Amino acid sequence: MIKAICSYVSARSSLAFLLIALTLLLSACGAGATMPRRQTLTVWSPYADQDVEILIKNYQAVHPDVDIIHTTHGLINYFSFLKKRMAQGLGPDMAIVPDPVLPSMIEQELIEDLEPYQLDTSNFYGKALVSLRAENQHLYGVPFGFEIMALCYNRAQTTDPPTTLNTVLNQASQGKGIAIDAGFLSSVWGISAMSGALFNSIDHFTLEEQPLSRWLSWLKNAQQTPNVYIDSRREVLFDLFAAGNVAYFPCWTFEISALQKKLGNQLSIAVLPGELDSAAPVLETDALVVNAYARADQKRLALEFAMFITRREQQLAFQSVENTFVVPTNPKVLVDRRLLEIQRSLIDQVQNSFPIPIAQAEYRTNRLIHYGDPIYAQVMQGDLSPTEGARQFIDQINQPVSDEVIEKSLSVPSEAEINKLQGNIAQLQGNITPRTDYLLQLGQIQLQTLRRPIIWLQVILCTVVGVLIWWIARRLNRLISTFIQRFND
Repeated sequence: MIKAICSYVSARSSLAFLLIALTLLLSACGAGATMPRRQTLTVWSPYADQDVEILIKNYQAVHPDVDIIHTTHGLINYFSFLKKRMAQGLGPDMAIVPDPVLPSMIEQELIEDLEPYQLDTSNFYGKALVSLRAENQHLYGVPFGFEIMALCYNRAQTTDPPTTLNTVLNQASQGKGIAIDAGFLSSVWGISAMSGALFNSIDHFTLEEQPLSRWLSWLKNAQQTPNVYIDSRREVLFDLFAAGNVAYFPCWTFEISALQKKLGNQLSIAVLPGELDSAAPVLETDALVVNAYARADQKRLALEFAMFITRREQQLAFQSVENTFVVPTNPKVLVDRRLLEIQRSLIDQVQNSFPIPIAQAEYRTNRLIHYGDPIYAQVMQGDLSPTEGARQFIDQINQPVSDEVIEKSLSVPSEAEINKLQGNIAQLQGNITPRTDYLLQLGQIQLQTLRRPIIWLQVILCTVVGVLIWWIARRLNRLISTFIQRFND
């Protein structure tokens, strides 16, 4: 009996020791598992990797535990593919899209309503927010950059860009030609030059027939002037200017890089010429939007990243990226003309520009183009007088939105047209499926994670715990069997 009791005490002591050891080991393994984990944020955009690389590096310098995976797409099928993936509950955590795309994404509830997050928008131009607020005035995107038109000119032909439309005609008569796109949105800047405005200070549509008629009359008469080329085929106009056949070309910001490759240092930028008033082109905002189907922690991370890369310091750094011409949305970004002449001129043009609000379905970008382009074409071809064309446009655009089918939705030429202008479609055409480098990037992140000492420590601890559990289980089994056997004896 005494022998059995001694065996019982010995077994209990061994059992207590093993349980204490197991508890300590499990605690050690658990402590390693609760270490801060790396986070990964996926971002899709039409911007090239090298364009946004500086912003990603700056963010990761402050947040080394976050990996940013940026996947670049051309505009070809980008928006339809993005919306399709988001509707499936997939796609990136965040994407960059131009404001004309927002209405359909909001209606399909694909992107996050940012109003509950109470973001500080004081560091953005007020006009940058106009085209990102829906009918309920809720914000659906963080302004990343502006796309705008300005007057590109060739320094080899002129060093005195015109400041008025009358001067444009005078210089054209002297051999300094100009190529003007006759599309509605690409030439809407002339309406303000004739003292017109599409929207007032509270974003109500206020365009009147008279200034539109004056602008259409100027375009109609200007095409009779030597060296003035007015056409709706933008690729033709682009080639005229890039080849040095004209001195001036009202260009979009996304065309500047391609023009610079053609003209080099001869390319310069000025604000568009006015007449009765300053010229004001349409201002399109590229917005950072959050996937509504992303996890809550990913949404917060995406907004933290968005607010970081739109700070004054980061937008200023973005201006220094070679061959990147994205106008900052932060008015505190000051650019020295002596260092960045083109960027400074684009910022100057932003001061005289107007956004198209998405809150009013009747006056959204796609509808303005749908009715404006055909009327402009009819006036230029002589089928309508400028007065009649202006009257028809105002009547049509003020009609309530019906079940009309409007296919064209962007205010700027498609990426396919840009590819054609540069003569190399294959070079810029974006993929619409995850690319090999995207998968490689994921693999590299996983490899980097495995190389961290803390990860290996966790693996070793958990392996040791697993082996010890197996060993302890065997020991317990033997102790219990021995105890029962001796107790029975």
